[in-house]
Order: sequence, then C-alpha cells, then structure tokens
Amino acid sequence: MPKASKNPTQRPKPRERSAAAAEPRTGRDVAERILSVAVVAFVALAVLGFGATMAHLGLRDTVPFFASSLWQFSYWLPLVALPLAIVCLVALVAVSAAGKARRR
Repeated sequence: MPKASKNPTQRPKPRERSAAAAEPRTGRDVAERILSVAVVAFVALAVLGFGATMAHLGLRDTVPFFASSLWQFSYWLPLVALPLAIVCLVALVAVSAAGKARRR
C-alpha cells in the first residue's frame, strides 16, 4: 500500500457539511433525543438497582459493607426507574409517530 503524500496539494479536501447537518434542530428532534437518553439512563439505573439488591441480599450477612442501611435503598431503584423508563418510552413513541405523521 503506498504511503500518503506529504505534499499539501495532494491531500484530500475537507468534506463539505451535509444538508442534514446544516438544518436547524426542531423542538421535536430535541425532545426525541432527550427522551431516548432518559430511557437508556432509567433502564441502566434499574439494572444497577437489581444488581445492588442482589449484592445486598447475598452478602449482607458476611460483609459488613453490604449490611449498612444504604443498600436497602437499592430496592427502590428498580421500582422507580422502570416505570419512568416505560413512561419515557411511550412518550418517545408518541412524539416520533406524531413527527412522522406530520412529515407525510
């Protein structure tokens, strides 16, 4: 494979911005992005809550660190995060469907 030339006249020109990147963001695009990040964050919190609950239940009798009252709050993480993730997911689907209907 040939080496890249050090001659500046033979370097490729920088790409021009695409038309999609030049368009301003609408409120619907921002809302979709926020909702999609919120869904992922709440699901991740729920998974971490499940893991923390399992660690608390399995190790609370042997390791003093897991016997503290802080770990008892790990029970609440999935109970709060999963319903919030579902609500955000439903809202994301509704916003996305409304946006596609308007584009048609």
